[in-house]
Parts: sequence; C-alpha cells; structure tokens
Amino acid sequence: DLEFIDNPKAKRYIRSLPYSPGMSLSRLYPGANVLAIDLLQKMLVFDPSKRISVTEALQHPYMAALYDPNANPQAQVPIDFDVDEDLGEEMIREMMWNEMLHYHPQTSTLNTEL
Repeated sequence: DLEFIDNPKAKRYIRSLPYSPGMSLSRLYPGANVLAIDLLQKMLVFDPSKRISVTEALQHPYMAALYDPNANPQAQVPIDFDVDEDLGEEMIREMMWNEMLHYHPQTSTLNTEL
C-alpha cells in the first residue's frame, strides 16, 4: 500500500519500521470536539490519494463557522509548485533576500553578506 512513494530508499525505510496500530485521537484528546477529531483523522491519512482534500477539509462541518465558500472561491487554475530547475543555494539566498526587501525595504541598508 506504498505505491504512492516514488523513492525506493524511502519505501524500503518505511517497510523496515515496526508495525504500530496508532492511537485513537479521541482517546488522546478526550475533551476535544468530535467533529475536530473527525477532521484531523481525515487530514492525517498517510496515503495522499485517500486523504481529505483542502476543499473537502474547508467544507467539513467543523469548519462551518470559519469558512464561507462565497467569500473564498476556489482558484480557477491550479497552482503548480514544482520547481523545474535546481536553483542552488546562492540563488535561493538571493530570492529570499529580495522577498524580505519587498516587505521590509528599510533593511536594504543592512550588510548583504549575511
């Protein structure tokens, strides 16, 4: 049931771990809201294809008081987080510095050798 893991080394490592049945969240958090426990259980499923989606989680009854689908419509185009290139440490540092400058321009006078 680990077909979703592409890395053979990671798959081998997970298979080497001893079986653990886990612990009931309602036992671990006896005073917690039943709907909160239900949502957490659905979010913490190991296999991503069986895990609750973000949209489903937002529409879960536990989130009813916090989420209004009319005020927060779903994106029309999915966001692609895949990075097609190896940026390298220096490029990542520069990108982080530029992002910080965007929100804190007063720091531009600081030493950039950090």
